Amino acid sequence: MDDELIKFKEVYKRFGKKVVLESIDLEIPENKITGIIGASGEGKTTILKLLVGFYKPSAGKITYAKREILKEKDLKKIVGFSTEDGSFHNRLTVKENLLHFATLHHIKRKSAKKRAEELMDLVGLSYARDTFAKNLSMGMKKRLDVAIALMHNPDVLIMDEPTADLDPLLRDNMLELIKKINKDNTTVILTTQILGEMDKVCDRIAILYDKKIIVQGTPKQIKEKYHASDLDDVFGCIFSKRDKVDVETGGALTPEQIEEIQNKIDETVKKE
Repeated sequence: MDDELIKFKEVYKRFGKKVVLESIDLEIPENKITGIIGASGEGKTTILKLLVGFYKPSAGKITYAKREILKEKDLKKIVGFSTEDGSFHNRLTVKENLLHFATLHHIKRKSAKKRAEELMDLVGLSYARDTFAKNLSMGMKKRLDVAIALMHNPDVLIMDEPTADLDPLLRDNMLELIKKINKDNTTVILTTQILGEMDKVCDRIAILYDKKIIVQGTPKQIKEKYHASDLDDVFGCIFSKRDKVDVETGGALTPEQIEEIQNKIDETVKKE
């Protein structure tokens, strides 16, 4: 694969007795766009929060450039996080929000003003610089949050459901923005439940299923593996199997059941 930047090795995450992620193996290449697919509640956001240091693994190791991420002193400088709910302050204007977050990253005033101008131009909010965040449309709020995450010029941009609650036109605009950011040599990691988006922007995809990453690769590789025309078909193939087992057993899948499902899928592929 391309140059590996971030790696999860047998990572577990527990909250009390509840296991949320189990033996996660995940490789994220540098300067590419990686998408993490999973149904609602599968643990996609938990993976992102492990990446930015909000959570610590219960077991296993996460490395950045072959160094353990928890020991990375400059992690906050390296990573920018655009959350699904937004980080901005409603009572500040677009420009004031950017300058406020610049102070949190200890960016000098002159440099902060210049960076704010660059980012407002990048995300298309220059005309709204003096608009209070609370008065922005949903699409504008999403773009403001992206600009805030980029204020300190991070090497990695992490985006949690960046197109959630957007109409098709605004989703396309956000996808174009993501590609533009990536062209500036920024590694992008994102989650979404709208699978067609992954085909449009992602260089690499990982599918999170019942607490584990069960497959990862390029969109083409994954579609070929499941003999699917698009990622929606892949998703349906994988998750419909679980729904059937849940109805039969009335509970969560065991590791043996996951392996059995994967074997059945592979057998189906071979027969076709």
